[in-house]
Amino acid sequence: MGSPVYDIAVIGSGPGGFSAAVMAAQLGAKVVLIEKSFIGGACLNCGCMPTKFLWQVLKLKQKIQKSYEYGFKANLDSIVFADIVNKKDRNIANIRKGMELILASYYIEVVKGLASFKDKNTLMVLNAKKTSEIIADKIIIASGTKPSSTKNFDFDGNKIISSTDALSLTQIPETILVIGGGAIGIELSTIFAGFGCRVTLAECEGQLLPNEDSEISEEVKKNLSRQGVEVLTSCVNALDNVDKYEKILIVTGRSPVNDFGVDKVGIKTTPKRFIETNEFCQTNIENIYAVGDIAGKNLLAYTAQNEGCIAAENAVKGNSSEINNKVIPQAVFSMPQSSSVKVYDYLQYKEVVFGKFPFTASGRAFIEGERTGFVKCAVDKVTQKPLAFWLVGAHADELVNTASQILASGINHIYRESMFHPSLSESLLNAYEDALGKCVELPKKY
Repeated sequence: MGSPVYDIAVIGSGPGGFSAAVMAAQLGAKVVLIEKSFIGGACLNCGCMPTKFLWQVLKLKQKIQKSYEYGFKANLDSIVFADIVNKKDRNIANIRKGMELILASYYIEVVKGLASFKDKNTLMVLNAKKTSEIIADKIIIASGTKPSSTKNFDFDGNKIISSTDALSLTQIPETILVIGGGAIGIELSTIFAGFGCRVTLAECEGQLLPNEDSEISEEVKKNLSRQGVEVLTSCVNALDNVDKYEKILIVTGRSPVNDFGVDKVGIKTTPKRFIETNEFCQTNIENIYAVGDIAGKNLLAYTAQNEGCIAAENAVKGNSSEINNKVIPQAVFSMPQSSSVKVYDYLQYKEVVFGKFPFTASGRAFIEGERTGFVKCAVDKVTQKPLAFWLVGAHADELVNTASQILASGINHIYRESMFHPSLSESLLNAYEDALGKCVELPKKY
């Protein structure tokens, strides 16, 4: 019996690989999906989803503790963190089952094991039982990334831990040093501090979220400090005193997972070993595509999903769909959340004015008891076109989607009648109007 032959073989079942497999099947292709671990990849199993679950539990805990503000009092029994982690794991397992059902509904064959290239059309898949050979006309690589260690401090899963290790802890450590002030470091610092850990967060750059607007970064830092987190910026020697801490969490970046023979078939990679792709998500090998983190463009689940669908369309129908990552929202689950989005050519605008609307001026924020934070908007002074939004505050992760659609639409003006009242999304309009000196919800500036 010969090796199985497929139209499309997908390596990796994270957001990019899962979307690619389903889209290819929707287009009529015979698809095999190869996964070495759990369906859902890092995002579902040890990244976005478990982090947000723990954040949501923390938010619920804080809401209950603040119930007295609404005229009643609720007492929390002592929290058993292991029970929260068990609930997290059950939720993730249920989502995973849902994804498996979707794959089965499209008759996508799932093969468990570690894939490696034999040639540009052939993959060897090794698992505990056997090695099998898979032949496909087109191959889509969605192998993702893994946590990177730093300064000769290798992960040991005990004291020196990665984000994956951190999300598996069943007890909150007494003390933890978090190395890396990006989104992952901020989110895990927020969670651990919220459940009683003494957290020190160290960032070597001059601000948290080094690529973010400085005003947003400063607000996030202030909120972390309020929650008891010791924040150190411009800190290059934090690892000199590791004995002071029970755990050392290193979240300074992620490295591409590409140890499956990409060099053997001549796939070009960047100096950091991400796979090079063109606007069609195609590598230099005509029948091989790469999407998501492994392509190194945007290490985000939703851009990976988009690239997965585009790669599948191109692999099945021929190169006709191009990546259009011109407006990409980003969010950080600090407490409260922060987010931002800007038009892709933002830096080309020379006459930019800024507006700012604090949530202390929002009626809806008062109702919800969520008055921390603000919305900031950049506007082209000449055309009055909105160019960017930055947000810190409750539901900033949801509001940024509305902001993204505003920017993606290319409209030159935001109109009041397009915003429901009372809502937090009105704050986008108010910040925009403030940039033009027309906000009626703020006092006159002198």
